[in-house]
Amino acid sequence: MSYELPPAPNNDKGDQRQVGLELEFAGVEIEQAAKIIQSLYHGQIEKEHRYHYEILGTKLGHFRVELDARILRKMAKQNIFGQLGIDMDEESIRKSIEDVVDKLAMAVVPLEIVMPPVPINQLHRLEELRAELQKNRAKGTHTSLVHAFGMHLNVESPSLETKTLVNYLRAFIVLYPWLLETLDIDISRRISPFVDPFPNDYAQKILPPDYNPDRDQFIRDYLESNPTRNRPVDMMPIFGMLNQELIQPAMEGEKNDPRPTFHYRLPNSRINDPEWRFEDEWNHWLPVEKLVADDEMLDKLSRLYLVRKEQTVISFRKEWASTVAIFLDLDE
Repeated sequence: MSYELPPAPNNDKGDQRQVGLELEFAGVEIEQAAKIIQSLYHGQIEKEHRYHYEILGTKLGHFRVELDARILRKMAKQNIFGQLGIDMDEESIRKSIEDVVDKLAMAVVPLEIVMPPVPINQLHRLEELRAELQKNRAKGTHTSLVHAFGMHLNVESPSLETKTLVNYLRAFIVLYPWLLETLDIDISRRISPFVDPFPNDYAQKILPPDYNPDRDQFIRDYLESNPTRNRPVDMMPIFGMLNQELIQPAMEGEKNDPRPTFHYRLPNSRINDPEWRFEDEWNHWLPVEKLVADDEMLDKLSRLYLVRKEQTVISFRKEWASTVAIFLDLDE
């Protein structure tokens, strides 16, 4: 199994670009997930607390497994039971309350594995983890109406030049309707706030080919329409590298790890599907890479998108998905 390289396989330092994967799922205990990772890639398991495990020194780098719920992490770190007047010396009482919280949370809160960034030609090694989770009956997005679970790709940008970053967003916005149709995004994820689409006013601002802002103006324009991390491509990690002070007011206390990556959040977590591969989601991202590499086609589709969007209201998404599939020779 090998992952196709994009047209721009290297970063501006000449190294092969890296990709980190994040997977949300249920059905596997957190300690069990950590042990699965260790069995595949070795390393040392460190338990930060009951909802957060680190697997350090593996063959691929640093893995993290955590219950993706801030309130539970805070409960584990703080003496919340003492504050409620519960005697913390009564171990059985404390444990029973924690167990109830765990069961309630795990019904709707995903377990998340954050995988280390690896070169694209090494991504196939993470498929071993996918296979083991499937063997252990991990549950993905479609197993429950309340499982708004996702698969995230942290794709390193080939450079941090403003023109490059603008073109990636242009290409993604142009391809977004096709991706929605192709990926069959679960209704639980569409109605959740985590992958809200880029607003139309933002598309109208950046798609015209004469849009040529400097770095800080590009960030300000983005924040004006997208003062949030809840977008299918979250730009805050990159912006945090470029100008952390500028984006800080929009964070509102949210954690943001500055890194040179597009935080692509759209795909479902299909871990319960035995036919699914992590590679499938990389293959769906590749049209974005290819469109960025074709300046003429990107300009043409950007202009056409704006015209069609204005002319077509009700059926725009489906019609535009078919249009870009024809222009770019994509499977619908």
